[in-house]
Amino acid sequence: MRLSSLVIFFLLLNTAPAQQLQIEFKDTKTNEPIPNVRCQATYFIDGIKILLNETSSREGKVNIKLSGLNSQTILLEFDHSIYIGGSKSIVLDKNQDTTILHLFLKPLRVQEIKDVLIKPSRPDTVFASSSYSVSDFEMGVNGELFLLTYEKNIQKDAQLQCIWNDTILFKSAIPHRAEALLRDFRGNVHVQTDNQMYGMQRKDSTIILGSIPKDYYFKYIAPIVDTSLTRQFYSSYMDIYPAFEYGYLDLLDSTYKEILHIQDDLMMELYRSEYKWVDVRTKLWAKNLENQTGIDAEIYVGANYFTNSIYYEPVYAPLFLKNDSIYIFDYPKDMLRVYSIEGKLIKSIPIYHHYHAKQSGFQKNLQQDRITGFVYALFEQDGYSYVARINLSNGQIQSKVKLAYRYVDKVRIHNNDIYFVYRPFESTQKRFLYKQKLPAQAP
Repeated sequence: MRLSSLVIFFLLLNTAPAQQLQIEFKDTKTNEPIPNVRCQATYFIDGIKILLNETSSREGKVNIKLSGLNSQTILLEFDHSIYIGGSKSIVLDKNQDTTILHLFLKPLRVQEIKDVLIKPSRPDTVFASSSYSVSDFEMGVNGELFLLTYEKNIQKDAQLQCIWNDTILFKSAIPHRAEALLRDFRGNVHVQTDNQMYGMQRKDSTIILGSIPKDYYFKYIAPIVDTSLTRQFYSSYMDIYPAFEYGYLDLLDSTYKEILHIQDDLMMELYRSEYKWVDVRTKLWAKNLENQTGIDAEIYVGANYFTNSIYYEPVYAPLFLKNDSIYIFDYPKDMLRVYSIEGKLIKSIPIYHHYHAKQSGFQKNLQQDRITGFVYALFEQDGYSYVARINLSNGQIQSKVKLAYRYVDKVRIHNNDIYFVYRPFESTQKRFLYKQKLPAQAP
């Protein structure tokens, strides 16, 4: 008898018309959507209590499918780490297949406390010239300062200069159109041009430039994000795909281990949906590639079309190595994930300092001071840049340091100093390199 009742119960679940409950969570002050709200819906079917648990998407939306519903009353319970949670009882309309509900949440009082702002100190001039402007700069492993400079046009007369103890060690012209200076996982500095990479090798008191194929650099060197004594930590990141993995290569036994898969679920859904809207010729092109390579046609269309739209945002989730711990800022999931050096998850810490980026000025630009090991976030408001240290124990912002000048460029942090490039507005001055001292901070 009990078995037949269960069979009837599951048949009712599959045959009863399903109703959709769509919930959208928004901030009461900013009207912005709130992602990662934990929501639980409770209702009854023939006296049996049904619990459904969902989490709001990046757009703050939750879609709940209610199957076999014979009671039109639904109890909703919701909570969030930085918003006041609550509950709400709603009655569904039997004549409507979809019910839309808008819920506005109020931030907790802790979020209303103003940031601790440290007044800017007077910057020091690191490099100034009446002939050259600084386009980019990097710090070498031995304390050298590498400068990418130019006289009039960075693409025509770029030069690489190396400074050590306020002395110019060498100055070399770049044979191709220079674009930027890049630092690899070993700390070595490379010059990126339009069609070539140049590595640097120090020989006595000078440095020799050696060319490296650009595709080789970005395929074999750039994916390595950091190293420990016996491991190389790599990333499979590509800016045309909204997901990637972190892992490491053990140099002792040549084994690979995946640490974490990063994915922006909303962006992935939009990315794959682009296939539905392209013309037939494009679909045939993508299907032919799928048959040849085994890669989904949706991915080919997403990579070639959706990534060129205004709606696409590359995934941002940087990794930092400090002491014997790995810190991954999984922003798509609002989590700071801490791993041991062996790749074992120690803890996951909720983070929310990236919320409401339009108000806070949060930039997707986290940096680690390679000397102190501290991790900093960059903010921009009203033309001013702010550098804020992130507490790796709780993921919160400790304090913000305001830079002295507006509209600075190329902000980098090294040995408790903030370096940046700046030229006064409507001035004939060249682009100089400055540094501003960070306040002394406890470990």
